Amino acid sequence: MSRVSLFQKLVLFLTGLCLLVSSCKKDEEPYTPSNEPLFEGTTYWECTSIEINPDTIKSLYLFTLIQNGNTLLGEVMVRDSVELREGVITGVVNQDSIFLTADFDADACDFLFRGIVEDSSGQLVLSGLLETSSSSLNGNDQVLLIICPVADGNVTQVFPDNPYVFRKISSSAHPGDSSVIFVHGMTGDLTNWDEIINLLSPEFKEKHDVYVFQYNWKDSIMINGRILYDSIQAAGLTNPIIVAHSMGGLVSRAYISKGGDISRLVALGTPHLGTPLANMSKLFVFAGFPGPRDMMPEGTFIQSLLANSHDIDGRSKYVVFGGEMKGSFKIVKWRLKWVWAENYYILIDKLGYDAFHLFGNPPNDGLVPVSSGLFEGYNLLERKPIMEWVDHRNLRTPTIAVEVMEYINGI
Repeated sequence: MSRVSLFQKLVLFLTGLCLLVSSCKKDEEPYTPSNEPLFEGTTYWECTSIEINPDTIKSLYLFTLIQNGNTLLGEVMVRDSVELREGVITGVVNQDSIFLTADFDADACDFLFRGIVEDSSGQLVLSGLLETSSSSLNGNDQVLLIICPVADGNVTQVFPDNPYVFRKISSSAHPGDSSVIFVHGMTGDLTNWDEIINLLSPEFKEKHDVYVFQYNWKDSIMINGRILYDSIQAAGLTNPIIVAHSMGGLVSRAYISKGGDISRLVALGTPHLGTPLANMSKLFVFAGFPGPRDMMPEGTFIQSLLANSHDIDGRSKYVVFGGEMKGSFKIVKWRLKWVWAENYYILIDKLGYDAFHLFGNPPNDGLVPVSSGLFEGYNLLERKPIMEWVDHRNLRTPTIAVEVMEYINGI
């Protein structure tokens, strides 16, 4: 079973949400069994372990289940911070009770799941306890687990809402007419820019007032663009330079689409044409949020933004940077193994890179296709050469995306 073929078979996902509080339990009544099988045909599931602080995915289990009588069989794989591993899953279902065992070559990836089947809004979900073969997961030997269908579930408590902040960081000799505003990306906040702001040159700070804008990334991108517009107007800024990462570039373009002026937009890894991973928002535990859904390539937001006259006029001031993750299969200790090109790639970008196999495996930075990050097919002020080997998050890491830091200091 190859690494690619399994992803090609996983066309639907369910998200497991591991929380360490009893309030995670569903209020729905247990599923009332009948003589029919609980699971018809091959079903597709996801079990995610999450570190709440920092708010990131720790590991991701993807598996299939086929029911034969009371027996459950399937294939399973897990992406952890090191590599993708494959194994088998076995189990039994009796009335509304379910028991699953996942077995890998690496014992640390094995898990047991004991729980019940519930009917949540007409969709079957599994809830119970997950236990790993290692000593603990998220600090406990067992954690409560809810496995939900792709179109269901509520994970709004995992990521708290960002308060809106428009803050001045430093003042220059030219107040008001040469300001630079830094706008973070999805799941981020204003602290994402600390490294870059700390490395701004004295010459840069002499020329530019520095601001940061923090928004609620779960909200509609157009709403966030309106709030950015209002914040800039209230501060009395004219023609600011905006440096934005990921979704922040779309928030900035939403500001421009409202008639907001800029002297330049510097976009790092922004999905200007959307990203197909927005159709799999449950994979990244962002289900039900308007902001991530706005990044669907064929969605209303992306398509309306591409046709917006203010955005079209503003593209003559857009400078875009994009990265590309890479890796290859190599023989390691007599075994064929996928090896990443760089050791600094973060887990969420690795998961995204894996998931792109479902969409034809386009070149990507882990979350955004290269073609979208570079805004290909549209006239811009400047399209920077692709930054090979750089993943999505690290486009804003100055020691890795050196070209970005040099460009910002040269503004």
